[in-house]
Order: sequence, then C-alpha cells, then structure tokens
Amino acid sequence: MAVTNLVRNLRDAELVLHDGTQPTPQSLTVLLDEGDLTWTERVNTIEIKDRGRIAGGHLRKGDEASVSLSFSAKWTQLIGKGADGADPLQLYEFLTLASGTGVASTSADGEQETLTLEFRVIDPAGVASEKVVFEKVYRETLSLSEGDEFNVISFTGKAFVVAPVVSRV
Repeated sequence: MAVTNLVRNLRDAELVLHDGTQPTPQSLTVLLDEGDLTWTERVNTIEIKDRGRIAGGHLRKGDEASVSLSFSAKWTQLIGKGADGADPLQLYEFLTLASGTGVASTSADGEQETLTLEFRVIDPAGVASEKVVFEKVYRETLSLSEGDEFNVISFTGKAFVVAPVVSRV
C-alpha cells in the first residue's frame, strides 16, 4: 500500500528555496520557520445569467489565476554572504536576491525576479512522502517584525502557475 493514514504536521516538513544559478541552482533550507506555509489555488468562474436569473443561465471558465502563498520564519541574521563572502546565505538575502550573494532569478532577463519554492513533506511511516513545487514565485510583500521572544520575516507572494506540482518522493 502506497498510502498511509498518519496525518502530517509541521514537524514532518521543510521548505527549501532554489534560485536560477546555472548550471547548479543554489538552495537554502528555511530554518526556524513557523510551519505556517499556506497556499491558495483559485478558479475564476463567469456566471452567465438569463435576465438576472440563474435558471436558464450557465457557467464559463474565467481567467486563470496565479497561486498565492505565504510563510514566516524566525530570523537570526539578515545578511551573511552579502557582508562577507565566507558567511552563509541568509533567508533575507535569498528572498531579496541581494547584491553580492550570487542569488539568481529563475526567470529570464528582463522579467520579474522569481525563485522556486519546494515544500517537502516526509511521511512519518516512511511510505508516501511528497514534494510540492512552486515555480516562478515572486514576492509581493516581505515584512520584518520584532518580537519579545524572536523577530520574524513574513513572505507573501505568488507562483506564476495555476497549481503547484505535487509528486511522490
């Protein structure tokens, strides 16, 4: 049986960012993330009514919509490699494709800068782990907030696809 009935939770997953560096993309596993990755797939529908009434009307497919997504993580440093090439890349540098870090967009030159987000969910029974990949992810907002116990980076963006690619690993 390739399916398990054990529920997954934030302890069973990790979020990995990939850039467009060729031939081998750079990657960054998001550490200290809150386990709050959220994505929304939308379907737009056009309602055609007959003189304002549903009876006698019909539905048509509307425009495709990009996938919205968000996540947050606690942060320890904002800059690393950008300040000293010997330091590791930090989440803020990766998400902003900061100068001096070598992080490259996954989109073609002249297009909006994008990254690839990969969400890996490990099956605790070891039977049916999955990978969810969001291509061409662009940032809409990046909020940084301080807190009493820890500071947080919150990312909100969209993947320029109608749905992520979900596969077994």
